[in-house]
Amino acid sequence: MFELKQLKCFVAVATEMNFHRAAARLNMTQPPLSRQIRLLEHAIGVELFDRSGRQIRLTPGGERFLLEARDLLRRAEDSALVARAVASGLQGAVTLGFVPIATLDLLPRIVPFLSREFPQTRLVLQEMLTVHQVQALTSGRHDLGIIRIPPSREDLEFRLIRSERYLLAMHADHPLAGSESVSLSDLNGRDLIMYSPGAGWYGYERLNALFSDQGIRPNIVQYFGETLTMLSLVNVDVGLALVAASARALGLTNVVYREIDLPSHVRSEYYLAYSPVRIGDPVVRRVYDQIIDLFSGQESGDAL
Repeated sequence: MFELKQLKCFVAVATEMNFHRAAARLNMTQPPLSRQIRLLEHAIGVELFDRSGRQIRLTPGGERFLLEARDLLRRAEDSALVARAVASGLQGAVTLGFVPIATLDLLPRIVPFLSREFPQTRLVLQEMLTVHQVQALTSGRHDLGIIRIPPSREDLEFRLIRSERYLLAMHADHPLAGSESVSLSDLNGRDLIMYSPGAGWYGYERLNALFSDQGIRPNIVQYFGETLTMLSLVNVDVGLALVAASARALGLTNVVYREIDLPSHVRSEYYLAYSPVRIGDPVVRRVYDQIIDLFSGQESGDAL
């Protein structure tokens, strides 16, 4: 089998059509250059140069092989560049899972930012509930995940990237719509659309505990797992809903939002999760670090 060094020697001679000039171009003497050409011809079983005249010429086989040799050298260089890019974390693919509500505010910030910073990195997005993301992260199928903090943390690491307050969503004609802000006691006996204890476990656990602690008894009319579904029913005046502040981005025509006085610890939080095994990949680490930097130092309120 021939070597890349032999290909470089052949291309140099074929370009210069002169062994002396080709040797000077390669910073070597002519005898070793001639030996490399002979070794290459022996390896492929074809004479590449016609040496019968005063000047050398490429044989038909040599002319064809020159095209292949140049292509092989180009691909070898490209492969080296790719390897260096991957090792430095500039190139590769990262699978990022996310909970559905992250599409309202987090992903619209993350995706364009990473596209600008790492144009050679392919971001593979997967919408999944937290419980399914935990499985994907621990099995190595996902690299990173935007999730709610799970009750069982498995063998994962978590970093808080966003914490936002809850707002009270209501139909524009609702009696509370005329108030600048409302209190939790205003929900007593009111029709409320609530997160379900299954698919919407995160919101359910936080808000249900809040109602229990404060002695509030809203009239739960429907349970749903997704914020969009809840707000779609608020839009047709089925009831009120407590949702994360980023839900305002949905822009539903008949839905208005009001501040509600809640304990400071009742927040909607999002974490960037990873497996210690996958974070060792340079490209995964760089994407992780960039997402953390993107959301660091933000004002409190809707975000950290």
